[in-house]
Amino acid sequence: MNILIQTIGFGIVSASIIAVGAMGFTIQFGLTNVLNLSFGGVMTVSAFIIYLTEQQAGINVWLGLLLAGVGAAALTVFLGKTVFKVYARRGTHLFEMVMVTLGLSLVIEYAVDAISRDQVYSISFDQGASYHIGAVTLSESQIIIVGIGIVVFLALEGLLHLTRLGKALRAMAVDPGLARSCGIPTNRIVNATWLISGFLCGVAGVIYVINSLSVSYTTGMLFLPSVIAAAILGGVGSPRGAILAALLLGLVTQLVAAAGLSAYSSMAAFGVLVIVLLARPSGVLSAAARKVELTL
Repeated sequence: MNILIQTIGFGIVSASIIAVGAMGFTIQFGLTNVLNLSFGGVMTVSAFIIYLTEQQAGINVWLGLLLAGVGAAALTVFLGKTVFKVYARRGTHLFEMVMVTLGLSLVIEYAVDAISRDQVYSISFDQGASYHIGAVTLSESQIIIVGIGIVVFLALEGLLHLTRLGKALRAMAVDPGLARSCGIPTNRIVNATWLISGFLCGVAGVIYVINSLSVSYTTGMLFLPSVIAAAILGGVGSPRGAILAALLLGLVTQLVAAAGLSAYSSMAAFGVLVIVLLARPSGVLSAAARKVELTL
């Protein structure tokens, strides 16, 4: 029984990591309608930023997290305003844009592979004291990761529902043409969305590394499936749905790992996705299906 409770505790930590990435992914997907597979490549870049700042430069890991988030945001805006926008202006359709993002992801991943020489790097830092929360034992860093997930969710909800930027973003996600006609500065809103999405992508990549204590050129590639699954399960453009889906996926993957089948954790996450798609295929992607244009 204690093992099950401890596994649930680890599942909540995993869910927090997935949720941060999924919230960043889903708000960008909900607004631009771009299924951005280069999200994983940007995660990898942020993971190496934390390795270089913390392990090589000796910068505090939490300050390094902010630097990695800013770096990932800058890279995401650059890709969004150059590569994605150029292809969109040339009339690239949704599926072709997915191929563009996949190509970008591979370019980033293998560029990092060439620089890192295909090595896996270990990250070691003070995990802090261990705390007992009932039958669950978590390190200080794991508790901070859960706290980051909660803070990101509350901040994003506040942004979307209590600010003019958030209201404009939600209006554009529903009908970009109407929002443009009403005088909403759509270009600025798209830029802000790239920034937010990129920053959360960077934060997710860092806390994933903090929890796993290793980084390689495949870091983002391995983490991205869970992020996409949570974003799709939660509903396109819904941070609340992303949180709930991430919690489900985090618990499932950790329960599978606790059963001695850790190699099948990602497969289990996609198994949940397949089951939900079979149960309600029209409901999961309804938001994306209604809007067929790219907003870039």
